[in-house]
Amino acid sequence: MSRTLLSIAFTTIVLSALSAVVADDASSAAPDTPVLFEDDFEGRSKLGEGYRTGRGMEAGWNIRDGVLFGEQVRDDHGSTMRKQMEFGDLHVSFDFRFSGGSRFNFVIDDNNERSVHAGHVARASVSPKRISISDDKLGSMNLDVREKRKQKSLPPEEQKALDSLLARTQASAEISAKQGEWHHLEVIIRGTVMTVHLDGKQVVTLDSPGFAHPTKTQFGMTVNGTTIDFDNLKVFATE
Repeated sequence: MSRTLLSIAFTTIVLSALSAVVADDASSAAPDTPVLFEDDFEGRSKLGEGYRTGRGMEAGWNIRDGVLFGEQVRDDHGSTMRKQMEFGDLHVSFDFRFSGGSRFNFVIDDNNERSVHAGHVARASVSPKRISISDDKLGSMNLDVREKRKQKSLPPEEQKALDSLLARTQASAEISAKQGEWHHLEVIIRGTVMTVHLDGKQVVTLDSPGFAHPTKTQFGMTVNGTTIDFDNLKVFATE
């Protein structure tokens, strides 16, 4: 091989390596942003203090070799895990890997909010092919909205208004998250805007009033299927 070709090949390898490093390290948080909470799940087999799981779902959450494994164990609902923390805005990041599971929701709740089902305020729903975000407070988890959706038929004007409301409180984007590969997710809520970054790139954002709900009390995962794996959970300061 000529010196010119060797130089080109070497340059290509170096640039590829640098690109991989940038992709791995990419984050919307500044390097000096304070970390309020972090958990790498090392040194234990269970979630422990500060977390809670859904009733009858304890067996769906286990830690092995520093990785949190979530698995659906009830037929009627995905396995839920929540980190207890009071906040308004939110900037959280974590790694995830599909290992057979079909979907997980990253859910943000206020346990004291009675206008919504189960305290759900906001969520990001992640499948191997799509990420969707929703303002649950004003949208699909609002009790009035849920009641209307249960009705078999609504007057045309009411149905049109309902469809419009649901469209305004949801957004989605296509992704590609292959089974068995680790990915990095960031979920950010600032005021009325919710944004999701995947592997360092912004993929979906939505401006909706319910995101600004001022008193949120917990966040966490709901896993469907078997299994989805998580690691390196961090919560960053937002001010």
